[in-house]
Amino acid sequence: MKPGPKLDILIVDDEPLARSRIKSLCKRMTGINHVKMASGGREALDLVAQDCPQIMLLDIDMPDLSGMEVAKLCKEFADAPEIIFTTAHDRYAIDAFRLNATDYLLKPVKEELLREAVERVLEKRKMTASGPSKTGDHWLWVQDGEGAVQIRSADIGWIAADRDYMRLCMSDRNYLVHEAMQSLLQRLPGGLFIRIHRSAAVNRSFVRDIRRKGRRRFIVMKDGTELTIGPSFVKAAMSALAH
Repeated sequence: MKPGPKLDILIVDDEPLARSRIKSLCKRMTGINHVKMASGGREALDLVAQDCPQIMLLDIDMPDLSGMEVAKLCKEFADAPEIIFTTAHDRYAIDAFRLNATDYLLKPVKEELLREAVERVLEKRKMTASGPSKTGDHWLWVQDGEGAVQIRSADIGWIAADRDYMRLCMSDRNYLVHEAMQSLLQRLPGGLFIRIHRSAAVNRSFVRDIRRKGRRRFIVMKDGTELTIGPSFVKAAMSALAH
């Protein structure tokens, strides 16, 4: 069997002991190629430009550039690394998921959690190498209390506007994201969600039926929830659901 791709990792932390500990954890993992270290944000950016590591294990509180600043600047690189934040503070979790970080690990970093985060990157790269990504491989960061979690886009049944937020409705619970409907839909896998109203979009795989009562057209989801189709969305929604 052809081996999967191996990863180059860059550890960024201004504390020598923290760098050494995380490096030792990485060395115990399969799928890792080279591990390099940087003691600050500017050094890290130079190494990203030179070596193009696939993963950056990034501390947040650093004296020259914060981890958040480094993550934002990394987006300017054509082959930007996947970011896994490693920090002693949980207060930055919301900002981290807004930057689409792969994970947010609290120090002292647990080997099991680091391994899971690295394996997600490995799996993502395998899928990218094999062809276009499937909708089931797309994940979103969402706020969960004072922290953040990742959810699969394919597990979202429908999206409903809730004042300045979008409510992501799932089978077991809902999550709120502070984002406009159009912007959110552009971040989700193409063809998975269908806009049925100015304030609603549905996951086609959760739709059970389309009905009409008088002039009202509505969609019945698999759990029995009824969602009205806006008059200006009827033609496009019906066409999209027919395919």
